[in-house]
Amino acid sequence: MRRSFLFLLLLAAPAAAGPQARVAAPAAVSAPVLPFPTRYKGMAASYLAAEARYRAEIQAVLDIPKEQRAFANTVQALQQAGDRFGEALAGASFMEAVSPDARVRRMAGAIDRRTSKFLIELADREDVYRAYRDVAARGEPLAGEDRRLLEKTLEAYQRRGMGLEKDKRDRLASIEKRLSDLAQAFARNLREVDDGIEIEPSQAEGLPADYLERRPRTADGKIKIGLDYPSYGPFMDLAKDSELRRRLYVKFNDRAAAQNMPVLDQVLGLRREQAGLLGARSYAHHVIEDRMAKTPERVSAFLERLAGLLSGAAGAEEARLLEEARREEPGLDGLRAWDRAYYMTRLQKRLYGFDDEETRPYFPVDRVIEGTLQVYQELLGLRFAERPAQAWSPDVRLFEVAEGATGRVIGHFYLDLFPRKGKYEHMAAFTLLQGRELPGGGYRPPASAMVGNFTTPAAGQPSLLLHSEVETFFHEFGHLMHQVLTRARYTDFSGTRVARDFVEAPSQMLENFVWQPAVLARLSGHWQEPSRKLPPELLAKMLAARNFNSAIHTMRQVAYASLDLAYNTATGPVDAMAVLEAVWARLGLPVPVAGTHFPATFGHLMGYAAGYYGYLWSRVYAQDVFSRFEREGIGNPAVGLSYRREILERGSSRDEEESLRAFLGREPDEAAFLRYLGLRPGPPAS
Repeated sequence: MRRSFLFLLLLAAPAAAGPQARVAAPAAVSAPVLPFPTRYKGMAASYLAAEARYRAEIQAVLDIPKEQRAFANTVQALQQAGDRFGEALAGASFMEAVSPDARVRRMAGAIDRRTSKFLIELADREDVYRAYRDVAARGEPLAGEDRRLLEKTLEAYQRRGMGLEKDKRDRLASIEKRLSDLAQAFARNLREVDDGIEIEPSQAEGLPADYLERRPRTADGKIKIGLDYPSYGPFMDLAKDSELRRRLYVKFNDRAAAQNMPVLDQVLGLRREQAGLLGARSYAHHVIEDRMAKTPERVSAFLERLAGLLSGAAGAEEARLLEEARREEPGLDGLRAWDRAYYMTRLQKRLYGFDDEETRPYFPVDRVIEGTLQVYQELLGLRFAERPAQAWSPDVRLFEVAEGATGRVIGHFYLDLFPRKGKYEHMAAFTLLQGRELPGGGYRPPASAMVGNFTTPAAGQPSLLLHSEVETFFHEFGHLMHQVLTRARYTDFSGTRVARDFVEAPSQMLENFVWQPAVLARLSGHWQEPSRKLPPELLAKMLAARNFNSAIHTMRQVAYASLDLAYNTATGPVDAMAVLEAVWARLGLPVPVAGTHFPATFGHLMGYAAGYYGYLWSRVYAQDVFSRFEREGIGNPAVGLSYRREILERGSSRDEEESLRAFLGREPDEAAFLRYLGLRPGPPAS
């Protein structure tokens, strides 16, 4: 999941705050058509006009005499002004990630940088802070989301250093602006990598014909293998030539290293300085204090405990993988990094007779989309309808989301699923319009977009997905629903704007559904004969292989989270590669390959700063939530509706722990998570 960059910036706006929930949701109004600029001309002028309007609206609030200040004319007024500003820019901001026009992307990036600086400046204005403080001092009786909004806003100001000496506040503002620019540069450097290897057709042994057909050729007939995921992943899994795998592996794991390693050093240094100015022990202490985990020590203990539980199983899986490699290379001392995916694929096929590539013909993308919509409609009480999309690219699709019982429109989402040059390179759900209560009544229907890079359709053949890609699609669609189904009154609590170590849980829970036979029957249909569902024998092999090397994969996530935590708990300068090597060694992982710089390619070091542990932390909650579906029925609409009402609609309008207790009927625990990892047997808890 990825929120729009502008949305993330709005965390710094004057109305930044927290939650509470309303049982009765206001009626929706018709959704606006988002303007997505297709030409760069006019974008700057539109931005400047929106900024000027916002500044004027803020000033109008500040002009209210102190004795007349109230929640409605100050807190709500500033919130609504910020919302209007965000909505005016949402389409343009998003274009940096998806526009086919490089000039539009560059202009969108420039607008984002300008927006960032403006909002940071605004969030550091003492006169705006005083306006909030004056409202609090009046003691106006507030309840629910209103009270939470004011409390969280004041808390956010204090966490930003409001109350410190002006020179320190000025330095904090300067740091934040620079960090924003550096994060954008890090992502842009990765996005603009255009590299790979070239191979002769005679070197393509092991690679499927349809994969090769989709790869571009040089003038002399060589096959170009790029560093995009649809090119890289299958090559590493299937190409027989180890030397070619090595060459591609090194390039992939050294993407943008010359640019991004210095960027990372600057980012970590600025974060340390920021933490020091705010009086925090480290940047991680400052960040995690505001999340479910509360302290880095608690996160570290969680990761260490998990690594200890996994170590035995991971060691056994590593030994088994080495034995598989020795079948082809007798006497091999140890696995080479670029051979791991290849031998994992071979071992999985030998043990279970299963290769994920076998699932591809049964998951044409249109069938997967249709089946996913059917499942979510029935589970959550919804109705989806495709509508004409006036979007940024001709292959983008737009869907309307309505209440299943009444047909009342409650939101929209876009699907942009195929690669383009310069496009955001991962799979993610972007929030475009936040759901919110409108002044005078009504509710702003949210809008979101799923951006992906599935294999492009070829002549006479649709885009065909691996089951693992179906799982990813189902997960990201869960983020869309979290964003679109929100009923929070204020955007600060809307959709996926929840604690960062909880945000993945709702979608991680839904991943479990694509392993259920009844659901897979809805999602599958052979591309040449749609009535042919995923065969029972293939399903059986797939289910048997589900937890294949799960300890290795989970240990890798522990490593990534531990690396992120190590960088952000450091109180002095760090050598990024030396820290990586130390973390890997502590966890028993192989030494990094010479010539690679993994941290330069790991974009989550920017967006999830000190928060990557959240993927595992939230999985604990995800599996606990799924345990109720296991007990009461996977497709049980009553459980699905409860999930919608208590988890998805609430956002952070109340504490996330409260939402979990409301859905589970008890305190959450880790039993289901340990069963999921194969570390504890037994049925779901009742």
